[in-house]
Amino acid sequence: MKIEKYGLEELITEELKGKTGEALDRLWEEPWVKAAMDKSDRRREAFIQETAQRFRANSDIIVIVADGALAGLIDAAVSALPAEDGPKVRVFGSTLSPLEYGEILTELQEADFSLIAVSEGEESVPLRGAYTCLKQLLLSKYGPEGAGGRIIAVAGKESRLLAMEAADNDYPAIPQPDGVSAAYAANTEGVLLPLEAGGADIGRYLDGFYDMLASPFWDLDGADYGIARAAYSLRGRSVEEIQIWQKQLRSFGSWQELAAEQRQVKTVRMPVEKILSSEENFRTTILIEEDEEDIMMPYFEGCNQDGSLNMLLKETAEREFAEEDRDPKIKLSVEQMDAYALGQLLAFAQLSNGITEYLLKA
Repeated sequence: MKIEKYGLEELITEELKGKTGEALDRLWEEPWVKAAMDKSDRRREAFIQETAQRFRANSDIIVIVADGALAGLIDAAVSALPAEDGPKVRVFGSTLSPLEYGEILTELQEADFSLIAVSEGEESVPLRGAYTCLKQLLLSKYGPEGAGGRIIAVAGKESRLLAMEAADNDYPAIPQPDGVSAAYAANTEGVLLPLEAGGADIGRYLDGFYDMLASPFWDLDGADYGIARAAYSLRGRSVEEIQIWQKQLRSFGSWQELAAEQRQVKTVRMPVEKILSSEENFRTTILIEEDEEDIMMPYFEGCNQDGSLNMLLKETAEREFAEEDRDPKIKLSVEQMDAYALGQLLAFAQLSNGITEYLLKA
């Protein structure tokens, strides 16, 4: 992964720079970092792979019931790696909309499906509603014994509904680690199981996650992103505009909006004509340099000379980033989106978020 910076010099003060070490020291004591350092987040890897394979083998659709920022993170992870074959993965549970319920129930009525229910704590009303409704559909389609083989819960210590349901109905359940909030859950069972169910290689994903945490990147350019965002917010310029150029990363931007604690974040789908408001924004561009799909285009004015739509997208994003303006900005680039790169990106995001939030509270 690469990072390019523009206009950050005035934001990265010596005072804030000096606090970055404190922020990283604090982060290194967090449960999610410790789990990565001693690789205890792999402790259920074989069980996760076995369960995901069973669900993939008997399902057209796998529904992940979750809500809030955790649902946003799960959606960001699974949508970044769309499977070429196998079941469709749907994240559902952050709604009380009858229309959305009608749509998913209609879709599931004629499909074989399985249910992964994830909660980090006591379940909200929307999550309870989604779980109860979809469990009832499973029971009506497959009966109690058949439904039992199509449900698994990932439940945090404060869970009420999912923990009770698993115990009362003999559904399998695995714990979501205690003390890990939804903003820092990328290497927890609640994300790893949906990823594997979607066809991703969680072994490679965790390799990328570990490598980012161990990278000297954080002593060089990596920490500057978190520092600059904190400085921007402290100066009263509180909007970070995340520019997403490819479909796979749109949910990543939405998760960052949910994960931001003390600052305002908005996602912009690119390309757009220009900044969408008159506000001064901190601009974050995220780009996959080599998309897995490409189309050779017929000639038109402004197209890539070789006709590659992939290259045209990359050139347009680079021109947008290089254009001089008054807004500080960075560009994060991954060469190609695969499980390893996704692990790197989510580890980078969690560390950056942690630095920013620490500096805003310091």
